[in-house]
Amino acid sequence: MSRDSALQFRVYGHIVATTPLYQAVCDHCPLWLGPVTDCLDRHVQDVRSHAAQHPAPPARWISGMAAPRRATRGVEVGRVPVWRVICDECPRYVGVGGTDREQVLCNIALHVAVHEAHRRLVTEGTIEARRAHQAAVEADPGHWPYC
Repeated sequence: MSRDSALQFRVYGHIVATTPLYQAVCDHCPLWLGPVTDCLDRHVQDVRSHAAQHPAPPARWISGMAAPRRATRGVEVGRVPVWRVICDECPRYVGVGGTDREQVLCNIALHVAVHEAHRRLVTEGTIEARRAHQAAVEADPGHWPYC
């Protein structure tokens, strides 16, 4: 079997969604900008930790007036794509998604290794080929639902 005929399947990364990028800003510290992150929990922690440096003045909100804006707040500064591994040969395969394109490329390589190990298992049928296939399946972070 030639190398070209062994690679007839397509495994690729596909953009399935986008996620916002957050950054903390502060009116009291105009030169300070918080780190940019796509993790909402980390962003909330950044805003709260910087806001703790500026105690809020004891202000009363009067009904009918605009609510006072917090000095330290979070803003959305952009969006980043969410990538997922897609395999045309495995229609039920659910690849792992993420915002790190390099990690998705590694996950693609791991799924390709599963196909190569499967082809070896089919052609050789040895215990070593079976173990190599099992190891490749366990290394692949994606999964095949059994429903």
